[in-house]
Amino acid sequence: MHPITFFLDADDAALASWRALRPDAEPQRLVLGEDYWIVLTHARLREAGMDVRLANRVPDAGIVVFYAGDKRALWSQLRDRQPVLLAAVRSDRHPVGFADCEIVQNASSADGARNLHVPHWPQPGLIPRDRARGDALRVVLFPGTPQNLDPQFTSDGTQRLLRERGIELRCAGGGAQPVWNDYHDVDALLALRPAAMGLVRNKPAWKLFNAWLAGVPAVLGPESGYRELREGPLDYVEAATPDDALRALQRLHDEPGAYAAMVANGLHRGSAFTTQATLARWQQLLSTLDARLQRLQQHPPTRAARRGREWIARLRRMWRSRG
Repeated sequence: MHPITFFLDADDAALASWRALRPDAEPQRLVLGEDYWIVLTHARLREAGMDVRLANRVPDAGIVVFYAGDKRALWSQLRDRQPVLLAAVRSDRHPVGFADCEIVQNASSADGARNLHVPHWPQPGLIPRDRARGDALRVVLFPGTPQNLDPQFTSDGTQRLLRERGIELRCAGGGAQPVWNDYHDVDALLALRPAAMGLVRNKPAWKLFNAWLAGVPAVLGPESGYRELREGPLDYVEAATPDDALRALQRLHDEPGAYAAMVANGLHRGSAFTTQATLARWQQLLSTLDARLQRLQQHPPTRAARRGREWIARLRRMWRSRG
């Protein structure tokens, strides 16, 4: 296989620190999109024995995987007809027109040709729910910060309703040090964006399969990332409004067997999104990119051609926005 470089726009000291990352022992270090998609992917592949590099320089040849947010830093280093295949991780960013292909985080953004789908890695160091808690619904986790929680959930009426049922609503990002990986005392996951934020079409189903792996039922907003994984009513409860979410939580609290059925189903579904399952997808993707690089080397595009593709992509986005 051709050399594989994960490009990160960081100084040498930061790179040295990231190369020493132990994902499951220090998950709190992973915060930004590039931390998960570039640094964590490099760490997981390295742990699996693959010959991969994390660097801040574009190599002379091989496959280069980079985060869309670092496209300007990478572009400034490219040389005309440099024999590299550029794979941009789009994440929540705009398409990168000069890349040879893009890695997208949900299936609805993929086309199987230029845009290739790989699921987000599961949460490193995930601590699952303590099964000794039984089926009681006592703690509901919102995996975000308080300012991103719909105000209705913090209203006096809703808080009183939750207290009457013995339910605590907790924000994972509410403390001085956010804790994203610990579900040991969590009984349900709530992920519903405020109506003012609108629906986000390109978000991954990360919260859903983390809940599955943690053994926790999920109440989620009507987003495409969740819907494309849904196979039945036990996968999660969809809630378009805070009132819908409260009714779903009440059902989990009151209906015998509903909670246990969702937990069992989630543990089954989560097996497709473990670290090992995602690792296998990355290995297959890199094998596909290696074959593409062999073809690309026969007819390498010029730097101008790469730049041209980026401008064409920008024009298309402009026309779509006007239409």
